[in-house]
Amino acid sequence: MNVLSRSRGEERDAGATRGTAVAVVAGAGLNMLVNTGPVLLFSFGVFVKPIVAETGWSQTGISSAVLYGQILLALCGPLTGPAVDRFGARRVARFAGPLLGLGLTMVGLLSKSADSFVLFFALSFLLGAAQVPVTYVKAVAGWYDGHLGLALGCALMLSGLGVAILPPLSAALIEMVGWRGAYLCLAGFVWLVSVPSVQWLLHEAPGRSRVQAAITRAVSASGGAGVVAVSVATPAMSELSGLPLRAAVRTRAFWLMALAFFLISVVVGAGTWVLPVVLSDYGLKARQGAFVMTIVGVAMMAGRLGFGALLDRFFAPRITAMVFIGAALGYLCLLAGISLITVPIAAILIGFALGSEVDALAFMTSRVFGRRHLGAIYGSLMFCFSVGLGCGPALFAQIDAHTGDYRAAFWSAAAAAVIAALAICGLRARDFGFPP
Repeated sequence: MNVLSRSRGEERDAGATRGTAVAVVAGAGLNMLVNTGPVLLFSFGVFVKPIVAETGWSQTGISSAVLYGQILLALCGPLTGPAVDRFGARRVARFAGPLLGLGLTMVGLLSKSADSFVLFFALSFLLGAAQVPVTYVKAVAGWYDGHLGLALGCALMLSGLGVAILPPLSAALIEMVGWRGAYLCLAGFVWLVSVPSVQWLLHEAPGRSRVQAAITRAVSASGGAGVVAVSVATPAMSELSGLPLRAAVRTRAFWLMALAFFLISVVVGAGTWVLPVVLSDYGLKARQGAFVMTIVGVAMMAGRLGFGALLDRFFAPRITAMVFIGAALGYLCLLAGISLITVPIAAILIGFALGSEVDALAFMTSRVFGRRHLGAIYGSLMFCFSVGLGCGPALFAQIDAHTGDYRAAFWSAAAAAVIAALAICGLRARDFGFPP
């Protein structure tokens, strides 16, 4: 009787572990819905024309706010990762969403000139420095080993939902309450989603002893198949191994990844900024032009979920390179002419790349360098990624100001995507621990 009761208790514990792991994915996903990407960066293209029309500020000038903001975000990346490693993802996340909402509030209330807009918009990135994938990748990776790519894909997929819904929502809010009021509404939305999801869904990974007990109980309950069925908590033991940051930066793999993801982030960051703008130039209203970001967001969701599953099955650098080439093809579509056919095709290809790249970076970082110092290493690589996202819109705005159109920018972006694909293909099987 005691044995039977103990067996049932162990099954309940294993089920609770599975349930908590699923809750962590949900909590991370909801915070990715309102991370700095969808809220600040990928919605910005919708705000550009209304802000310029109302204030007369320079489009090139206000577009520099994204670059400054992303630089500040990037500078915080190497600090955010170690903070998550030391204090835990949940503690950091408690402050991340509320501070981002505070930054959005300042943009809406205090932007009285072009310079002050740039200041407060960039400051929003700084305040939201922890409301980024680094925090939530660490949270999810602590609970999953097998099916890690799929778990990350499910969590990060909701960032794509944010890209799909927040730009059209912002455009509708701009028409109703103006661009300042729209930023205040976005601040409220961030608070509404982030605070309860962190409180109720996000949990720190169990320690080594609890992990080992959960695995043992799962194996006993499933006749040996429990590790695959549960597929959670194992990484907490594997966190005991892994390269420190100072050793990682001396490897060839680190710099290949840094180059590849910097270049592709320039490509997709510029793409998400320019698509609503070129449709506005084409004659569409802001709300109609914002619909292209819904296409980007849906493609991004497909990339996050589908690509995450592929990472568990195929050699990551090869399929990542294919996605990068797809982004290059998207820009070639734009070079063929701006139309209601070429722009959605480009949006799908660029959006899929945007959805896949963060998954790929998180997955490859954990596999190549281990998980003990994942936050620090991933945060450092995200520095390169974040700078690239900021450089893209600023670069495109400068090229347009000097040439009068975006053709040279499209050619440059296509070339950068190809170089990124070649760089990521430089990673070898032995970098991932496979036999050469």
